[in-house]
Amino acid sequence: MKKKILFVLITFALLFSAYFYWENRYVELKPVIPAEENYTRQIIFFDNDLYKFAEPNEVSPSYYKNIKWVLDGSRVDYVEKNGIIYVRNKFLNDMNLVWNYTTRATSTKYFKLEKESDSIDLIYKNEYVDSRKKKIESILRTIKTDSIRFHEDQKNKGN
Repeated sequence: MKKKILFVLITFALLFSAYFYWENRYVELKPVIPAEENYTRQIIFFDNDLYKFAEPNEVSPSYYKNIKWVLDGSRVDYVEKNGIIYVRNKFLNDMNLVWNYTTRATSTKYFKLEKESDSIDLIYKNEYVDSRKKKIESILRTIKTDSIRFHEDQKNKGN
């Protein structure tokens, strides 16, 4: 009986570790496009049925130039080797998300919004930095005047 339980536990551990390895291994990131060519009205059980992996000639060359920017902005873990981007396999399970990143990488509208938000963030950051500098300068002045008073008081107590 103990052998059977041990066998079952080891089997579950091996299956879990194989699944964990499979989901977290790095695979090549491929662009995703809608699968419209064979589209017939049907019941869709999974969103992934609406998309397919694109061939290199089906996507704008700007995708390959801009995808790192999109992945960095979305905080997606990736590895780049020899100009090829690799992501975790579990990332590719959500083809809707990968399609979203593909359209962002080729969209001028997305980059215009990024430029606008960066400029707004820069304005707020500059205001924050300026207010922080002013606070620090006032603190430094206060410390300086307090230390001068302290030293003068120490001299007066000594006399």
